[in-house]
Amino acid sequence: MQQPPTEVITAHLVWMILWILVVGFILLVGRRKESLRGFRERVLAQWKPSLAITTVYLLSSGLGGGSFLNPFAITVFCQALVGLALAKSISGFEPLPVTRAIVQREKAWRSVGLMLLVALLLVPVVVIVGSLVLNITQQIFGETNQTSEALGMLPANKWLTFFALLSGAGIAEETTYRLVFLSLFQRITRRRWLAVLLSALVFGAYHLSPLDSMYRVFWQFPLSQFLASTLVGVVLGIVYIKRGYETVVLGHTLGNWIPMMIFMD
Repeated sequence: MQQPPTEVITAHLVWMILWILVVGFILLVGRRKESLRGFRERVLAQWKPSLAITTVYLLSSGLGGGSFLNPFAITVFCQALVGLALAKSISGFEPLPVTRAIVQREKAWRSVGLMLLVALLLVPVVVIVGSLVLNITQQIFGETNQTSEALGMLPANKWLTFFALLSGAGIAEETTYRLVFLSLFQRITRRRWLAVLLSALVFGAYHLSPLDSMYRVFWQFPLSQFLASTLVGVVLGIVYIKRGYETVVLGHTLGNWIPMMIFMD
């Protein structure tokens, strides 16, 4: 498993500091500003589910060949606080429906079963949509797919790769681009489908930034990678608004992991 480039580590460090400042601003200024006080209280109320998300992230990171003390967990925790507060302020939307069903013991097995079913059904959709757009756009723009190079950045063990992808593609990416950005755009625009599209565009751009440890690979075919990632982001966004955070995390993870299980030696 290769170490990430220096600029990736730097970008993650800056990103982490930014989110610490965002949460710090909400907590400190929200004590005095009436307009921010309500949101501050919603953020504070999300510390338990945010801690649970962060714990799963750390366990997955460690089992996936990373560190059980991954400092990026601070970013995940801060984003989960803000993202859950935003999502829960949207009328009629529950970002953690499976967790709520388990905690309240209301058709818990049904909720878990539906999560697994939808996540598995999402896999062929993500693979087909992503591959189809990637292949078509590469032919149009004359780009060459070099995604095989990315396999060297993952654990050699196929089963450990699941946990690496769960912490990265699953929890880290979905917390940022669906839980935070999609919820934020929906709060601002009050239009779900516009929020899905805007968050998908940000998701596509992210893959070409140092926040993605594989961005050097993706810059070998940037246009096709951006378009394919954006369209996949639309699919993931729809799943998020329909089935919630847990399902899209699992579906995104499986959508990356199962194809790698097939193509890894």
